This record gives sequence, structure tokens and C-alpha cells, in this order.
Amino acid sequence: MSERIMIAQQYIEEGYPRDTILRYLEIAKSTFYYKPSEGSLAKGRPRSQSTKKVDGHSVCNEEVITQIKEILSEEFVDYGYLKTTHALRQDYGYIISPKKVYRLMREEKLLNKPTKATLTRREWVKELVPKPVTHFHYLEFDIKYIYIKGKRRNALLLTVIDVYSRWVLGQYLSWQIGKRDVIRLFDSIFENYTMPDQIYVRNDNGSQMVAQCVQKYFEKRNVVQEFTKPATPEQNAHIESYHSIIERVICQRYEFSDITEGGQTFNRFVMFYNYRRIHSGLGYMSPNRYLKNQGIEIKSCEWNVLDLPIKRVA
Repeated sequence: MSERIMIAQQYIEEGYPRDTILRYLEIAKSTFYYKPSEGSLAKGRPRSQSTKKVDGHSVCNEEVITQIKEILSEEFVDYGYLKTTHALRQDYGYIISPKKVYRLMREEKLLNKPTKATLTRREWVKELVPKPVTHFHYLEFDIKYIYIKGKRRNALLLTVIDVYSRWVLGQYLSWQIGKRDVIRLFDSIFENYTMPDQIYVRNDNGSQMVAQCVQKYFEKRNVVQEFTKPATPEQNAHIESYHSIIERVICQRYEFSDITEGGQTFNRFVMFYNYRRIHSGLGYMSPNRYLKNQGIEIKSCEWNVLDLPIKRVA
């Protein structure tokens, strides 16, 4: 309950309607407004001024705050207090609760400010959600527009992501992307990665995806191609989520003078995303750490999103 109250306070401070937030998070008004009496406050433990590590040492909270700032200053990081907590545990060896991280970040005004979003509950088409049984068993791919300000036009970014581990298998940035580019990207993926016997790919109804040559290509490789229903991005939720991350950490932060500069940024981002970025859907691990925990080793790749094929896996 305390974590939900903290989340509610964060959204209310950002200007969201109080009653709507409390209703959405299922918090009673009496619970939200309750404040202990001065007597009960006096009996409580004082706030700790230090934080323990797994090696038994303790450090002052000022040092923890410094390391929180280091985490948040890393390129492409957009963490809130929960992911920051896991980063502190994984990268610095802290024994620390989300509640304490929330307090420290709030006091230092480091809380992630969410973009305006609707609070209505979504009804997902559950029977059509991918259910992978292993890595690279179920893939989603789609195209996103990337604005190149120096040229005053959009480039196209084609991405293939693994539903099971969120690992980005391939990415291609170009002024135009056609059906042959889709085939070339998947040729590169199948060449560079060890794939399971049964593979499913899911995509929307874009012209590049529904092209007969693309459908025949997957048929020849015994890959099952699934199409989402029109106007149902929730059926392609994992790649849509990836596009939302790109929008927040790249599109809203960078202005590219040309497509080469954009490609260099995405090269860095894909490496960060696969090896470093924490995902709540993976138990607050990066795709690489998640796969390693299951005994799956993915060798490092050299990425160049402007070229096809992608350089071979080392």
C-alpha cells in the first residue's frame, strides 16, 4: 500500500486529478489522507543516514544520491525510482528498498516526470498475445518514423524484437524501406543468430509486411507470419512499447542534422538497450542479464543500423 501511495503522490504532484488517481490505484481517501499523530511519530524510528551494501559496508546517503545521479545521467536512461532501485542493487551492491530510493530521489527532485497519459484501463486481446516458450521463438517487427531535422524529413526505422527476452535482433534506418529490405534484415538475423526450429513473426498490415514476396519468404523458411487486426496496436504490444521508449529517450531529446548522425545514435542505443537497460517485464533485468540467468549466452554484436546486412556476430 505504501508504494501505491507514493506513486499516487508522484502523479498528483505532476498535476493529475487527485480523485482519479486514487480511484485508478484503488486507494481509499481515508488511507491517503491519514497522518500519524505526533505521539506516534515520536515513537517511530528516525530516518537512516546510511545505506548498507551486500559486502557488509555502509555508506552515507549522500554517496547513494551521487550514484543515483550517475545512473540517471547515463545516455538513454529514463528510470523512475523502481528501476533506479534495481540499478543500485545490481551495479553498486546496495541493500536498499524502493521506499528509501523514492524518498531520496524525491528530496533531490530526481523523480522521473511522466508524460501526460490517459488513465483508462485497456482491454487486451488476451487470446492473441504471443506466448513464446524460449528466446527467439516469437518475434515482432514494425517501422517507426524518425524525424531528421537537418533534412526536414522523416527517415524510417525497421526493428525486429524478441518477445521472450525483449532482445533487439536487428534494426535498419533508411529514407525508404521496402519489402526487399525486410527480407534482407531477416536474412541477416537468421545468419547471425542460432534460431529455434519453430519461429513465429508478428507484424501489422503495412505494405512492406503484406507483400507476397515477404509472405513467401517466411513460408520457405517455415516461419509462421501473423498479422494483427487493423487499428489494434495492443496485439503488437512489445514492439509498440519499444517505439514508446525510442520516442522518450531519443526522439524527444535529440535533433539530428542528417541520417548518419541518427544512425550513430541508434547504434549506441541498441547496445545500451540489449545489454544495460532495465525492463520491469523481465524482473528488472536487461535482456542480456535475463538470458544469462537462464544459461543463454548471446555474443556481442557490432551494430550499424544504416547498413544491411548487419555485421556478423563475433
